[in-house]
Amino acid sequence: MTCYMQFNKLIVRNNNKILLTIFIGALLTFSCENQKKKNQPYEFVTKDIDNFYSMFSQLKTASSVIDTLKILNKSYLDKASIGLKNYIEYEKNNNKRNIEQEYLKTIRSFPKYFQSQKPLISDIKNHLNEYDKYFQKIKEVYPQAEFQPTYFSIGFFNTQGQMVYPKTIFIGLEASIKNGSTDYSEFPENYSWLVDDSTTYKDLGYLVVHENLHTLQKINPNENSILDQAIIEGAAVFLTEYICGKESLIGIAGVDKGMIDYAEKNDQIIWKEFSTDVHNSKKFSKWFWSSDTKYPYSMGYYMGYMICKSFYENQEDKRKAIKELIEITDPNFIFEKSEYYQHTAK
Repeated sequence: MTCYMQFNKLIVRNNNKILLTIFIGALLTFSCENQKKKNQPYEFVTKDIDNFYSMFSQLKTASSVIDTLKILNKSYLDKASIGLKNYIEYEKNNNKRNIEQEYLKTIRSFPKYFQSQKPLISDIKNHLNEYDKYFQKIKEVYPQAEFQPTYFSIGFFNTQGQMVYPKTIFIGLEASIKNGSTDYSEFPENYSWLVDDSTTYKDLGYLVVHENLHTLQKINPNENSILDQAIIEGAAVFLTEYICGKESLIGIAGVDKGMIDYAEKNDQIIWKEFSTDVHNSKKFSKWFWSSDTKYPYSMGYYMGYMICKSFYENQEDKRKAIKELIEITDPNFIFEKSEYYQHTAK
């Protein structure tokens, strides 16, 4: 009996040593991973991707709309990341969206699309380190930069990426990446903009940089101010080009080629009109986010880009100019110092 008890004590002691070793190993691994994250100036959150496709795979068991909504809520919306929650709240409060109905319409309208996109979207996690060089470049030119988490999620085709005020960076992957295997067969004609955009992993990186730059801006823009919006977006486009290279200018993080072509053909006219409209908030939809205009959609992005580019080129202290374009405390100052208004007098 004594030998048996001693033998059992020996087993327990050895098992405890094994458990302690495993615990210490796991603790060290966790500490190393945390240390690695602390050394990175940025954070990417991708939990919504797995949750979405887990939910999507369960939809085949739904036999009614009620079943579908239960699965949607339980497996996706109820597990939403902070970024997705903030985006949902923004859409509910600012755009009066019925979130359940928006998602219901999206997943029921485009099942082939989402199935074809699963490998591409799920593999994003393996490409995020490619964006490290961009954040390092921002830190080089603006050392005080503090980045907010970037949330990669699935929305309902109303944004490729945006900064949800005050500092949530939301990337809508359903609208911001594609490849040769993407199935667009279910898309109606008004979704053609998704098919036409260049949206590779590299383009996605440009978008991530663009939206992160918005969080560094210090301005609280006046509602429907054309000048404020032009400088805010134009600076983000110009700085993304400065950080990532010229190829970022045309695409989801920059401007459309149609804007550039239109401006080249109608140079004097468009700048005179912009100078006239710039302080008239009633003309806001003429330049931003409206199809009810004679100009290419959101032409204000290009106007702001050209103003910010001219501002940078006119400053002797380039490092200071970059800082001023990152922070944007006074859009009027950038507009005047750009001297681009003189362009209309030629």
